[in-house]
Amino acid sequence: MNWLPSDCQTLVEGMQDTGTLHLFEDLVLFFVRKNLQEKVIPQFLESFAKVSCVEMLDALENLYTSMGWFHNYVGNWHNATSLKLQMNQVLKSILKWNAHYRLEESFSKLFACSFQFYVTANERNNYSFHEEGKSDRLLVEWKGFKEEIELSTLENLMERQFKPLVQHWLSELGLVEFFCDDTVMAVLEVEVDRYITKICGGNFEKRWMHSEGAELEHWSNSQVMPWLKLIFHHGFKKEVWTQKLHYILYRSYTKLRISEMLNIITDYPDSTPALHELKFCLQHTRQRPCLIESLKNDITNRVLHPGVSTQNIITVYIAAVKALRELDLSGVVMEMVLEPCTTYLTQREDSVRMIMQGLLWDDGSNDLAAELAKTQEPEEVACWNERVTEKPEDWMPDPREADPNKVDKSTRTSDIVTLFIGMYGSKEKFIKEYQKLLSKRLLQTWYGEKSESSEIRNLELLKKRFGEEDMSKCGVMLKDISDSKRINTYINEEYYKKNSLQNNLNLRTMVVSSQFWPDIPNQEYELPEGITKSLELFNKGFENLKASRSLKWLSSVGMVDIELEFEDRQLEISVNPLQASIIYHFQDEDKWTLSELSDSLKIPPTILRRKMTFWLQQGVLKEIEPDNYVTIEKRPGTTSSNASAPAASGGGVVDASDHFVNLCDEEEDEEKANSDEEEEKKKKNEQVRPNNNIV
Repeated sequence: MNWLPSDCQTLVEGMQDTGTLHLFEDLVLFFVRKNLQEKVIPQFLESFAKVSCVEMLDALENLYTSMGWFHNYVGNWHNATSLKLQMNQVLKSILKWNAHYRLEESFSKLFACSFQFYVTANERNNYSFHEEGKSDRLLVEWKGFKEEIELSTLENLMERQFKPLVQHWLSELGLVEFFCDDTVMAVLEVEVDRYITKICGGNFEKRWMHSEGAELEHWSNSQVMPWLKLIFHHGFKKEVWTQKLHYILYRSYTKLRISEMLNIITDYPDSTPALHELKFCLQHTRQRPCLIESLKNDITNRVLHPGVSTQNIITVYIAAVKALRELDLSGVVMEMVLEPCTTYLTQREDSVRMIMQGLLWDDGSNDLAAELAKTQEPEEVACWNERVTEKPEDWMPDPREADPNKVDKSTRTSDIVTLFIGMYGSKEKFIKEYQKLLSKRLLQTWYGEKSESSEIRNLELLKKRFGEEDMSKCGVMLKDISDSKRINTYINEEYYKKNSLQNNLNLRTMVVSSQFWPDIPNQEYELPEGITKSLELFNKGFENLKASRSLKWLSSVGMVDIELEFEDRQLEISVNPLQASIIYHFQDEDKWTLSELSDSLKIPPTILRRKMTFWLQQGVLKEIEPDNYVTIEKRPGTTSSNASAPAASGGGVVDASDHFVNLCDEEEDEEKANSDEEEEKKKKNEQVRPNNNIV
């Protein structure tokens, strides 16, 4: 260098002559520091700041060459080894003082380039880059930085510069620990994240770790470990880096699965392998708080909003309970994650109804129906609030994520049905909703002449949940069905024959105990005279059987099988009583106005007009003028050959149970519409009301 004699021996002899030889090392270190600060390091930083990996390696080679001159200069000094170490320390301190973070990021980029190169090399059979169909260029990526390099050029750089860099240059300059440890960890985290996301993302049904032929373990052993051995060379400690690499793998896998947790839940039980591996990783990475917070946010943002139906929310809730219990046996994660879901469901008006409908699923394929059929073992819930175990040494404290203010911990092990009941604090709402559903289901069963065995089964299962006494009314409702069968048999087969009576209508009447049944929607109207006589005759038979009781007919509830004969066709159809009463009037007169028919049936015209729509759709009636209706005796273009054809494409037999359900829905819609209309009028009145208050 310009400030020192070209020969170290000349400097030694000169200092020896002047008696300053004891300052030799200080003098050399001074010139080393001065040269590094003023020339070598500025040039190095300027070149190393370039984005190209090629220029980075050139800058490092120049730095090594410059320091090599100083090392060679003092090679014959009696304390050369110690002096070289001091030179390296000066270099390290200057680099650290000037641009440590910039250098660390640049080294990370360089190491990422080498990692991606060696992975590509291994995939292409040890540097065989010229296979057919393979690109001869490698796209190097690092945190937004991208550089496309010829593979042959990169191969030459790795062999000529990178290998010497990590195996000799950094070691001789004492910069291995300074540059490699943190840099290699940063590169591994990014590259492992990239690889795990690429192969494991969205695939929940396969085991990636701790199984025969596990892909992640094979990749880490065959790709990552050889690269680490190349970087650290003689200083490579396999046990240490195996432990570090496993931790990075577990953390990256956990990070990915946390981001996909809601999808894992919806895919349960197919996603069980992913849950088991995530459970193992959480034990080593302590990312449970992150999982809880992330999943709570995902459920809140993606599930708990008006665009998702209540049924879908319940489905997600059930899947979450099962999946999170698979993940965490303590139940703490489930308890904390599902708290917003529990609160949201209790605020939805139809939640209880949807839950009860799920419990009463006939074929048992529904999750809730299957849960209802299960019986919870008493020992599973005994003393759970105190977390008492048979063996004191088996006791385990709550995880640190648990809410210390939660006194009642029973929800952590309660079955799903109990969890839903516990949302509302009591079972009364569910019992009332079940009574309404049972009422509809029994009426549908009666119309369809089906067995009520499934309802009996459901009732017995619900008695175990709610108790015999609370379900007593429902028991009476089922008993009314069997009693109605006996009453109909007696009246139709014994009473009529005994008294030589004949009923023009084949009545099959369902007799219910009004005080035990919920209110059944009924539209009051006046029945035609011929139908009224048949009902009175049946009523006499009932009073003969039950002397102290009488019947109150719900005139619009039921099913009527009717046959309609026209000039060109016949039509058999099942309708509700009100629709049957409407068409009954047209057998005497072919033409009716809406007001005349309304007066005859004693029903409001607005309701009657809506009911007339059914017969218009069936092609039985026609509105010739506004609110004027006539029967269609003969359709245009028909002949006698198609006399038995249905009246319209929608003709045929209509399911009576649907009529009952539709009637109930219509009644509820009318009540809601009336309520909304009154509320709207009230708001308008408040808006136009003058303010007479004097302040």
